[in-house]
Amino acid sequence: MIRSIFAAICMVLFATNLQAAGIADLKAANAAAEMRQGDEAIALYTQALAADDLSTEDQLTARKGRGREYSAKALIADAFNRHDDGRRLRDNAIADFSAALSLKADDGSVLLERGQDYHMNRQFDLAIADFSAALKLNNSASTLLQRAASQRAKGAYEEAIADCTAALAIDNRDAGLEIWDIYNERGYTEFMAARYDAAAADFGKAFALGAESQAGDVLWVPYQLAWLHIAHARAGQNDAEELGRLSGKISDKQWPGTLIAFFLGQIRLEDVSAASSHGTMGRARECNLSLFTGEDALGKGNNEQARQLLLRAREVCNTHTLQYLVAGTELDRMKK
Repeated sequence: MIRSIFAAICMVLFATNLQAAGIADLKAANAAAEMRQGDEAIALYTQALAADDLSTEDQLTARKGRGREYSAKALIADAFNRHDDGRRLRDNAIADFSAALSLKADDGSVLLERGQDYHMNRQFDLAIADFSAALKLNNSASTLLQRAASQRAKGAYEEAIADCTAALAIDNRDAGLEIWDIYNERGYTEFMAARYDAAAADFGKAFALGAESQAGDVLWVPYQLAWLHIAHARAGQNDAEELGRLSGKISDKQWPGTLIAFFLGQIRLEDVSAASSHGTMGRARECNLSLFTGEDALGKGNNEQARQLLLRAREVCNTHTLQYLVAGTELDRMKK
């Protein structure tokens, strides 16, 4: 009898210790995540879930936390061109977010995060489904733009433009989302749909709305004008006078101001950008240079030069960027 009582007490203590261990691991995992110690956080979340006695709320926290860490590691893998690793890590994140949704189906934040990972894995229909479900919970302008990006990536331009237009109609926009952001997003989609006049109109609106607040940003104004110029060029319009007027305060001695100087015929293509030793930053510069000058060449009818520049853009642009997507769409059209 005494032995039975002692065994029962031991079992209770063992179970209590397991539960305490699970909660302790979860707290430690959250702390590691805050310290951006991704590998440590993933290991601790895994231990916490293995305890198998977390409350439903704690399981939800652990699944969401581990999913976010997998997503972050996937982005790092992509940055170093380890795309197979990036996809595998996002698959892990998607599995965790799916498990979280099985615990709480109406968690809008998890739907958005899973949708983003589906998008990055080029599973656009699944991404659109998640963004649509999130929109039923909260009709957010930023979520409309995320769904529009997935629709644009799969070539559903009409639907993407409609989402951007709907986002413009929402007065209470999400924090950090400016109205000129929305005009730009619709402009990118119109550009990819070969509606160059409409794209130019939206890029022009974005510039007019954002120029004052972004005047101190040495990148925003030149890149905004670059998109406006190539939309005009593809529409067959000579915008030299307007471009010269709008770029008056841009330095034409350093990138990306030199890009505008090239568009105005003030410098040669080979003088637009000096080689950069800044790794990813340098590749981003070459990515933009290749895309914008390729589009400018298309506007001038220099198709072979354009093809070479767009091929280079596909080589150097991050596969998740708009520039990579646009270059691929143009190259596909050139084959037809």
